[in-house]
Parts: sequence; structure tokens; C-alpha cells
Amino acid sequence: MIDLSLCTTVKSADLKSKKRNSFEISTPETTFLLYADTEKEKDDWIGSVGKSIVRCSSTYYSTGGGAAAAPNHAGVSHQQQDDDDDSDIYSNDGNEYFND
Repeated sequence: MIDLSLCTTVKSADLKSKKRNSFEISTPETTFLLYADTEKEKDDWIGSVGKSIVRCSSTYYSTGGGAAAAPNHAGVSHQQQDDDDDSDIYSNDGNEYFND
């Protein structure tokens, strides 16, 4: 089990792991590599874990109306997820590390 209150980042790890649909969750001591069955599942995991990291962070604050916000530097934003999209780098060149 990963204690999300200790996590610092969650992001795509397709390049790092050389496998599609992979993502990493980092703590100060450990980086966990995880794999989803589909890209949508990976994106859902990144979004959910990112929200949990923000909620556990000391910079999380409530806006009063039941909604909550966090400064841009905490957690995962939609822009970060878009920047981590590695779909344009794949080619079917026989690379044994890619799980097609």
C-alpha cells in the first residue's frame, strides 16, 4: 500500500519504463512504477492519485463553497498530464520493451 500523504508526484512513465500505459508515484524515498491496462485507465489513475496528493498536502485549502483549490505548484494539473502524453513517440519498430 502507498501512503498518499507521503507522495510528492504522480506522472506518466512510458518513456522511463519503456512500456505503454505506465505511470509513477514518487515519495521522498521511493518511486513506484505502475501499469494500467489502457491509456484511459492510466489517465484516470494519474488524475485520482494527483487529486489525493493535493488533498493530503499542507498547501491545500478550501474556497468556502464546498469546492476546494490548491496553488498551481501542488499536485497534478491538466497541463502536466498533457505534457506527459507520450503517444506521439511510439513506433512499431520491433522494440521488445513495448507491450503491444
